[in-house]
Amino acid sequence: MNITRRDALKSLGSAFIGGSALQCVAAETKPTMHVYPDYGWLRGLGIVPSWGANIVEAWQLYDGARFREEVALARTIHCNCIRLWIDFAAWKTDPAKITERFLDAVAGVAENGMKVMPCLYNHWHDKKLDYGGTPLAGDWTPQFDYIKAVVTPLVNDDRVMIWELCNEPGSTDNGTLEFKWMSQIAAAVRGCGTKQPVTIGTMRGKNITTFAPLMDVLNGHPYAHNRKALEVIIAGYSAIQKEVGKPFMVNEAIPGALDDLVRAEAVRFHAEMLSAAGFGWMGWVIREGRALATRRDLPDGNGINGGGYHPFFTKDGKLRDGLEFLTEVPKLRAPWERNGSNSSI
Repeated sequence: MNITRRDALKSLGSAFIGGSALQCVAAETKPTMHVYPDYGWLRGLGIVPSWGANIVEAWQLYDGARFREEVALARTIHCNCIRLWIDFAAWKTDPAKITERFLDAVAGVAENGMKVMPCLYNHWHDKKLDYGGTPLAGDWTPQFDYIKAVVTPLVNDDRVMIWELCNEPGSTDNGTLEFKWMSQIAAAVRGCGTKQPVTIGTMRGKNITTFAPLMDVLNGHPYAHNRKALEVIIAGYSAIQKEVGKPFMVNEAIPGALDDLVRAEAVRFHAEMLSAAGFGWMGWVIREGRALATRRDLPDGNGINGGGYHPFFTKDGKLRDGLEFLTEVPKLRAPWERNGSNSSI
């Protein structure tokens, strides 16, 4: 059975019964800020702060000055957006402090001339060194307090380009507990009155179409090892976009590599082809650090020749060899850059 976004929003219903601190009404709303027909101009990086081995540690050890230093690296290669991960698992350790730090991080990105894409949950996990996230088991009600705390202050804030509800939920049908949970999170975010669009960090095929009713902007995570493979993935994304009738972006892409020049070539053809397709691109991740895939000695599975080492910059803040072409001004600019301002259109 296919579920519409309206039906998914209605499913929130009972989640607010019992005096949840979230006192917003879940209603179907259309975004009015940062609404774009295509995203070919999107150029950004995700951040795992170099001091954090996992998402909880990243926020518990948050340092605003160091954070600004790291996001500033992205601006040197003309990035226009930063994908900023947070999670209920981190927030619940100290709600007031983590909310304050999250809002400071949003400010830090904006101070460096870029927009923010907050990612509110993580469902990607790894057996070697997990980055963490919120499990589906247990009472979901406290999560609505989290949504209210981090979303409400930014619902009409131009610094936020789009809300990403979750990184890589794995469902490929709408009968799962994960889909039910995700539909309630989507309704909670919209119920707070957010003016920006909503997306979900889905990957390919049925994973995208399953969550499509909950999204304003579709999303894919291509990790192709060569141009031919990326052509196939792009064709699949284009078919889904046509079928669903919504804009499409890529907010995580490009396989890692231990060899800098091999990695650079992957960055080059992903950037070229995804921009031409109207999807844009966001790479993973800014700087070498302590987390999985940000360390040469701990690569993940999304790598060429088995070496998923993903940073664009070394721990010393040096751009990895072969990526010098990224310092050239791109032909496609973000809408707010074209307008000569830092505002959306």
